[in-house]
Amino acid sequence: MSGQAGVLSLENDNQEQSEEKKVTMELSMEEFKRLQRLLDLDKTDERTQEEKEQLEKNSNFIQLYRDNMPEVRWLMANHHFASSLLFFILEHMDNRNTLACSYAVFEDYFEKSRTTIYRGIKNLEENGFLDVFKMGTSNVYVVNQDLAWSDKNTYKKYTKYDGKILVSKKENKDYQYRNRFERLKALRERENLK
Repeated sequence: MSGQAGVLSLENDNQEQSEEKKVTMELSMEEFKRLQRLLDLDKTDERTQEEKEQLEKNSNFIQLYRDNMPEVRWLMANHHFASSLLFFILEHMDNRNTLACSYAVFEDYFEKSRTTIYRGIKNLEENGFLDVFKMGTSNVYVVNQDLAWSDKNTYKKYTKYDGKILVSKKENKDYQYRNRFERLKALRERENLK
């Protein structure tokens, strides 16, 4: 203790029914700083451990099953654009193999005609790579869970219930230019809300 005597006292807190004991210590400033650095290191170790555990969860992945690799190779060799569509959907699907978007998203991204996109999607659907469900003017694409999966295997039974939605610039031209909060601001001013 750097030449100074330290005072250490133990108290038993009888009012609470716990077994905890309180410790009172007198420390020099140097000893206090050293103790503080140790506590900071401990907090850093805890954060590092939490980050490590988060990485181990393996949340940003897609697993492809080997049983269907011949079909994927066939698609890539014979239907280049359909395979590009499939991998776009794989890239953007949620962890339940689902993606909801309109054809305009594909038109914007691939710069292809609606007919070309339709043929590619139809090819994927007819050959069992995905299912297509209607949702208003958009579609919901559900990738075959025996081809690819991006979550725990025990969650496969929920494959058709969640969805990630992509919107197209073409269909929402004014969205990127308007401030989403202008309408709230206008309401506040119009109704004199405080």
